This record gives sequence, structure tokens and C-alpha cells, in this order.
Amino acid sequence: MILAGAFAIVLFVGLIVGDWMYFARLSSDASRYGYGIGRVQDQFTALTVPQLLRTFDQNGFLSLPHGVARVFPEANRMVIRPTHRLFSLRFRTAWPLKGSIEWAPEPEGLKLVCTKRVPWSSSILTFLWFSLVGFGTLGFVITYLLQGELDSLGSVLLGIGVTGVGMIVVAFGMLTITVAYRIENTRLMQVYTELRDVALKSGGTA
Repeated sequence: MILAGAFAIVLFVGLIVGDWMYFARLSSDASRYGYGIGRVQDQFTALTVPQLLRTFDQNGFLSLPHGVARVFPEANRMVIRPTHRLFSLRFRTAWPLKGSIEWAPEPEGLKLVCTKRVPWSSSILTFLWFSLVGFGTLGFVITYLLQGELDSLGSVLLGIGVTGVGMIVVAFGMLTITVAYRIENTRLMQVYTELRDVALKSGGTA
């Protein structure tokens, strides 16, 4: 029994690590991997596809001050992600973001659509955690009421206390996710802005 539990834990951790590693890959198949949680759209009138492609090296990579980008011309797609240097003061959260950027040539220029993506394991575990706490608290309240446990002041206070703790845990979780998203979104948008500036500069000097 203990061996089965240990194997399950190792398998669970392995799936999460594998999910994160595949999410961080700069390959064509992994560029659209992850749960989309937001979009940014831009229209550039002074930029063309050849000018955009010239900003990347022969392998399709572009190093940026705070991240890296790779282009896949055959799929009309780019992928960007922030870089995390060793011994850096910038800590990583459990909800890292990357950007999957698709472009479409238009008569008035080039249209870019950046989809913000988070690892599937992060989104699924977050959903399960909120479901467990939320439905667990709700189930306790319903069971408590059906069993008629509100016949004394102590029982009422106990019910209110447990419900309050559940609500505090949910609120703290929402606050944590909100702060983490703002941190990761700021990092991703910084890389996106750097890529946009380099592309526009290339278009202006072409």
C-alpha cells in the first residue's frame, strides 16, 4: 500500500514536471500548448511579414533583454516567453505565462494576435483546489443544516466559524492567483513589447 502511494506521488509529480517542460519548449508543436487565459491584439501599418522575419536568426530565434522568441513561418506563428536566470531575484510563480502569437497579413499592414497561455497542470490543479474548498465548505453547511445542529449557540458559532474559515481560504487563494497573474503578465508583456519594438525598428530601417 505504501509502495503504491509512493508510486502515485512520483507519477503525479512527474506529470506536472513533464507538463511544465513541454510548456516551456520553443517548438512548433508546443507553441500552442497550454490553457489560453487572455489575448492581446495589435495592428501594424508599417510592418510586413518579410520585415518581421528578418528580426530572427537563421534558426528562427530572437534573444530579447527579458525573454526569448521563436518564429515558425510555415505556421504564421511565433512564441515568446520570459527567461528566468539562475540566482535571479525574480521568483517564479506556479502560473507561468507564455505568448503564442499568430499573424495575418492585411491590406493596411500586419495583424498580430497574442494568446496568453498557462500550463495545463497549473490550471487544472487550481480548478480542483477551488472546487475542493468551495464545494467542501458548501457541503458542510448543507449537512450541518440538515442534521439540525443549530440548536445551541455553540453549534451556531461552530457553523459560522467553519464557514468563515472556508471563505477566508477561498479569498486568500483568489488573492494569491491575482497577484501571481499580475506578476507573470507584467513579465510576458515586457517581452511582447520588446519584440514589438524590435520588429517595428526593423520595419523602419528596411
